[in-house]
Amino acid sequence: MSQTIAELQAEITALQAEIPPLQGERDELHKQRSSFRVAVAFPKDNSPEALAEFHQRNASAAASWLEQLKKIDKAIQALETQLQQKQALLGHKQAHLDKLRSQQEWLELERRVQVGGKRLQSQAQKINQLAAQLEAEIQTFRGIYEEVNPSYCQWLQKPATIVEFSATAIPHVFFQGNKFELGNQEIDWNQELEGGNC
Repeated sequence: MSQTIAELQAEITALQAEIPPLQGERDELHKQRSSFRVAVAFPKDNSPEALAEFHQRNASAAASWLEQLKKIDKAIQALETQLQQKQALLGHKQAHLDKLRSQQEWLELERRVQVGGKRLQSQAQKINQLAAQLEAEIQTFRGIYEEVNPSYCQWLQKPATIVEFSATAIPHVFFQGNKFELGNQEIDWNQELEGGNC
């Protein structure tokens, strides 16, 4: 049996094309059988010779009729056997084709899932790298503030807060069990910095 989808599809198409002509032949033979007729000519008189000839002709016609019916029945049976074999083969090949297609679909789905998973992991890494860079930039911003704020206090001659640090988290991708979770990672505001408030 062919192992590729294309070969199986070609075989199935060929089998499907063979079945209708066989069904047509079988139907034609059934039609012939059901419409089979024998002409009977009755004798002109009831003389013993005419009746004997009549019975002999009828017996011969009946024998011929039975022989014809047997031939038709035999041809119908042969066609039925061929049809059953071809339909069984067609069913078997169709089941095999369906199985191959199903396997191919699962392999394609598995490939797409694996590719998608790798893309998700790559994107999660990018997000987390950017989040780490953003946190570093925020900490740098805070460091500059801690360095500059005392100068503002001296200049204004009173305590001043020129930056409010109300943000508490940065988006971060976590891997939880068998899924990704886009959540928040707390900003570490407790890092020791030089300088400070007034």
